[in-house]
Amino acid sequence: MLSLIKHSLSMIIKPQTLDNLLNKTGRTKKEQFDSNMVYVDSIITLQDLVSRQNHCYKLSIPSDICTMSRSLSIFSPLGFELIGRKVGDEIHIRENNGKLCWLKIISVEKLSTCNY
Repeated sequence: MLSLIKHSLSMIIKPQTLDNLLNKTGRTKKEQFDSNMVYVDSIITLQDLVSRQNHCYKLSIPSDICTMSRSLSIFSPLGFELIGRKVGDEIHIRENNGKLCWLKIISVEKLSTCNY
């Protein structure tokens, strides 16, 4: 099954990105999941550690992304970094414009509890 998904997604996603994501998710065992962990369809509140502003996103697969919402693809650099992380984790990521961002996961919620 995993090879079928990998083959289907490889037609639209760079193979290296897909391999990295599948390897990362393969390291997370089912018993390790908890309510503080980021996974697909999580609503994540991130705090910019420089500006102290909070931002709320829904982590989604590409086909579920809505351009009118604060959806974030699991294949984006930030989305990829969030998978498997937990509340309290800090993320340092470089934006497309080269700016380095320092973010902290403030909360992880179910879809129905956050107005993003």
